[in-house]
Amino acid sequence: MDDLALFADDKRTLWDWRAALLDYLAGLRLTVHSQRAHPRPVAEGLPFLGFTVYPDHRRLKAKKVVSFRRRFTQRLAAFAAGTLTRDALDATVRGWINHVRYGDTWGLREAVLGGAVIPPAGR
Repeated sequence: MDDLALFADDKRTLWDWRAALLDYLAGLRLTVHSQRAHPRPVAEGLPFLGFTVYPDHRRLKAKKVVSFRRRFTQRLAAFAAGTLTRDALDATVRGWINHVRYGDTWGLREAVLGGAVIPPAGR
């Protein structure tokens, strides 16, 4: 099973829902991560789809930034060497932007992409 989030005003309700959900999933022969599937205050932030979601904002997980920077650097080198097309490089950047724009990431996008120098394509 992939990501799922349930919200309630009290822990007891969440624990009851968790038990019912685990029973239902067991009938489908599915399991959940026992360390991750537990009620917690939303103020702690909820890891969800590559973000940590808080009541008033969303932050991209740091490992997602590191991963993109590494991949982007490799793609820039491949483009400069002529083994990657501009369309493929553009798709990499647009795909990342389209994902991270759902968080509070304007400054991050400027920091990661603002100084990027696209080298001339290799021959």
